[in-house]
Amino acid sequence: MILINRIRVKIAVDCRMSGMSGIGVYLDNILAYFISEHPDNAYLLVGDKSRFKRFENYPQCKMLQTDIPIFSIKEVFGFPTKEINQCDAFFSPNFNIPFGISIPIYATIHDVVFLDVKGLSSKIGKIIRWIVLWRTIRISRKIFTVSNFSKKRIQFHFKKAPEIIVANSGINCELREFKMEGKAPYAFPYLLFIGNIKKNKGLDILLQAYDQASDRGLIHKLVIVGNYEKLKTTDPGIINRIENQNGNVIFTEKITNEQLYNTIAYATLLVQPSIYEGFGLPPLEALYLGCKVLLSDIPVFREIYGKLPVTFFEVNNSYDLTEKIMMCLQEEQPGQFIKKDIDSLYSLNRSAQLILSQINQLKPDNYWKPLF
Repeated sequence: MILINRIRVKIAVDCRMSGMSGIGVYLDNILAYFISEHPDNAYLLVGDKSRFKRFENYPQCKMLQTDIPIFSIKEVFGFPTKEINQCDAFFSPNFNIPFGISIPIYATIHDVVFLDVKGLSSKIGKIIRWIVLWRTIRISRKIFTVSNFSKKRIQFHFKKAPEIIVANSGINCELREFKMEGKAPYAFPYLLFIGNIKKNKGLDILLQAYDQASDRGLIHKLVIVGNYEKLKTTDPGIINRIENQNGNVIFTEKITNEQLYNTIAYATLLVQPSIYEGFGLPPLEALYLGCKVLLSDIPVFREIYGKLPVTFFEVNNSYDLTEKIMMCLQEEQPGQFIKKDIDSLYSLNRSAQLILSQINQLKPDNYWKPLF
């Protein structure tokens, strides 16, 4: 006997990035809102079941196991599309859409950095990414992105893109529940850098400014979140600058989210010297934890942080960055009061609600069907 339930929409969700940083955090918070706030939908969670066990006891959820990596050959030819195509919609938190999906597709493109910033990939790599993005835009019912800046850049590269809806990133549930530990992670004052070592993150400019600030009496060390052994860069100057710092540049190695938040909370200043971002979340997390923030003056940071108490420096100008570092060290911390301002501006729950409202337009409210 098949049980018939009042189900508005069956949504297949690509959960292969669940549990990862960046896009994975965005996905996990969007998914948690879907399931907890809209149990009248059914959700097929596609990916490694061990990463989203917390949802296995929800009756409106079904797990579809796959270990096929994103952006892989197997994704093209071996994705489990048969069960996916029995749903009403497919949602992906990224722009990699497996072949063979015949239901309406809703995808998030966080940025087009590889098209906008030279040197991040080879010419062949850039062409491949353009093709993948073009295909996703062509086959998707709606495209979501995380900032107006990213929306404009997508529209610049793809003139015939469908409707693009801005669904900002924001503070995640784990950070909201974080309670600061009593012990600082380091016994010395430090500046903090969070990000990979790609060209668009601007670490080379920060290292130059750190040298200059040290010559002017800076006593702070520089903590970089990441693993030095996995440092990947084509710029040997970055390696040389780090190795010539006599232990003043420190890598955290791999740390948990709780350790990351504790590291941010005790930092004197977070410096984000990016030349390009789609949103740029670490500064928002730093403000939420009461840490001062110094940002490069790029359009997306002006859009996201223009109403928040941050300091800007001229992008790619190590001398201006040095001056602003020294100035920021004399200022008071922004304080915990900033939380309410951040919550009013950027909410992952609000973004999840926006995404789901678009998908829920597929079916009327009074729609009866088998759960799974």
